[in-house]
Amino acid sequence: MATTVTSIVYSPLSPAWLKGRVVGALICGTFGGVWMFQAVFFGGIATPLSLTLVSLVTVVAIAWPVMRLRSFRGYRSTAADRERWAAVRVPYWVNSAIEWTLCSVAAFWLARIGRYAFIPECLGVIIGLHFLPLGKMFRSPVYYLTGVVMVVGSLAALMLQAENIRNIAAFGLNGLVLWGTAAVILRRDWLLKREEEN
Repeated sequence: MATTVTSIVYSPLSPAWLKGRVVGALICGTFGGVWMFQAVFFGGIATPLSLTLVSLVTVVAIAWPVMRLRSFRGYRSTAADRERWAAVRVPYWVNSAIEWTLCSVAAFWLARIGRYAFIPECLGVIIGLHFLPLGKMFRSPVYYLTGVVMVVGSLAALMLQAENIRNIAAFGLNGLVLWGTAAVILRRDWLLKREEEN
């Protein structure tokens, strides 16, 4: 299976490849918003201004890829597209299942022992690690950077003493990283679209 996954070559102009990247941006933009709202609430900085700013960026981070996905509505997958997805489908879903299971178990265990304060850092490390295989599966270097920054940033947040500051750092950093990943993907998508039109 590993040789199959590593042999996949995505054409940067393949509609299936572009659509997959935009779906990735949508997921990152959405979860970036979730993390940022948690930073605002659990960091004790929920004000009308902070909530408005986070809401506006979240709307943009979700609306931009949704509008872009509309342009793929008439596209029909080719045999090559289906073959590429078949090669990564099982590793992708296994990776996602492991991520969700570990997040659930870690949050439950930390809550059970009364260590609620460490949940964001623990989740940040798990989710960050989950991005590393995605970088290989989808030939997307930005996912490697996303994973490394989430893991290192979450571990670094543990050094902070004040719980509200630690929450702002952990939730906020991970939210910003996910928004940044979405922005990088969408910007590249926009540049490729412009090249295609010229």
